[in-house]
Amino acid sequence: MAAVYKLSSVCRRGVHPLLYQSALLARPAAVLQKRTEPPCLLTARIHSSQALHSGADSKAASMHWTAERVLSIALLAMGPVAYYSPGPVIDYSLAAALTLHGHW
Repeated sequence: MAAVYKLSSVCRRGVHPLLYQSALLARPAAVLQKRTEPPCLLTARIHSSQALHSGADSKAASMHWTAERVLSIALLAMGPVAYYSPGPVIDYSLAAALTLHGHW
């Protein structure tokens, strides 16, 4: 806006710049082009395979989460047991259970 103000003050004094036109000053600096085709959704381009839809036959995920829940409950019980009765058996079981729990 300051450039338009200074340009108009110069023009009042009798100096006319070469490229001074009101149509050029009224337009924004960046003019967006109109799109001729509607934008397509990104999900329309992604095709899922049939292997993802055949999950009803497999119970591996359900068994995985069931085993993780059982392991979490076992870890809750192993904490106090390891504190009150330390020994190599409980230490190794706790180390294995914590490693498996962290991996899952």
